[in-house]
Amino acid sequence: MDRREFVPSSMGVVAMSVLDGNSPHDSSVSGLPLLSIDESVRLGEKLGIERDWFVKSNVCRCLLHSPSAADGFYRVLDALLFHNKVAARTRELVILRIGWRTGSEYVFCHHVRFSRELAIPDEDILGVRDPQRCHAYSETDLAVLRLADELHEHADVTPSTWAELKKAFSSEELAELLLTGGFWRMAAGFVESAQIPLDAGVPSWPEGRKPDN
Repeated sequence: MDRREFVPSSMGVVAMSVLDGNSPHDSSVSGLPLLSIDESVRLGEKLGIERDWFVKSNVCRCLLHSPSAADGFYRVLDALLFHNKVAARTRELVILRIGWRTGSEYVFCHHVRFSRELAIPDEDILGVRDPQRCHAYSETDLAVLRLADELHEHADVTPSTWAELKKAFSSEELAELLLTGGFWRMAAGFVESAQIPLDAGVPSWPEGRKPDN
């Protein structure tokens, strides 16, 4: 399936937020308000952001309070999702694990949907909640998930994990894996602190199961 066909629906970044499509958050609550969709589209066009689904997403409508930061965020996102060398399944394992470990509903649930559109089996997707009990994972998969854990916990990868990863990935792929873990860890911190709601049509935690943390 062409990526341009599945991304708008699978990532849940559609035009309507869980609130009224052109209404910002109630300014009396904590977090950042969402720009209206019209304003987000206008600013996105000025920045040259070409992917319509992104400028209409809740995360972009919040990021655009800082247009220069939104532009940089989009360029990295676009590189890692659409110009990647790392296999999509491997990338998604890192993102899902980061979403789970950070307790980020936005990151985890959007990428559950995205991963399903990529035809990744549910066992692989939901296995990130407890990797040691997932029989679908290879030793390389487990090393990738350890990378996500170690970046989340220490912002560093241990020599033993690094040695395992070097057996399976090129230097270009290793750079992507590090950037993927770090980028989505940053994204999780942003969306949780800004209190960005899920985009319309994106289900909440699968099976109602949330991280313990």
